Amino acid sequence: MSKLNPKIVLSRLDGTNWTRKGLRPFLEYRDLGLAEATEGRIGGTIGRAIKKFEPGGGAKRHFHNTDFHLIFVMRGWFRTEFEGLGEVVVRQGDCIAYQGEIPQEHIEYSDDFEVMQIASPADYGTENIES
Repeated sequence: MSKLNPKIVLSRLDGTNWTRKGLRPFLEYRDLGLAEATEGRIGGTIGRAIKKFEPGGGAKRHFHNTDFHLIFVMRGWFRTEFEGLGEVVVRQGDCIAYQGEIPQEHIEYSDDFEVMQIASPADYGTENIES
């Protein structure tokens, strides 16, 4: 048996409180309760597009202070560039996973873009990279 204190959290879509509090002004977020369930070791959100893409409206070059980050596209697509991966279009059902601080830029997204993100730790920083 695990030495951790057992804890379970149920996150339901019905009645979800979507918030604009998050990294990207073009997304609204739903907290999945992972941080609560894991005492902050892992965090998870669903983000969905709340406004149409406008040129320059993506996320400039940056990196996250994470040990691990998973990005799973649930709906739509986004065009992104990751150091070591290059520029790619990531579509519904596609997943990017990495560890460490990988420079990245999110260039464009579809109107129906929806993404699940899982990260460790739950509370991590984001640092912009000057061009």
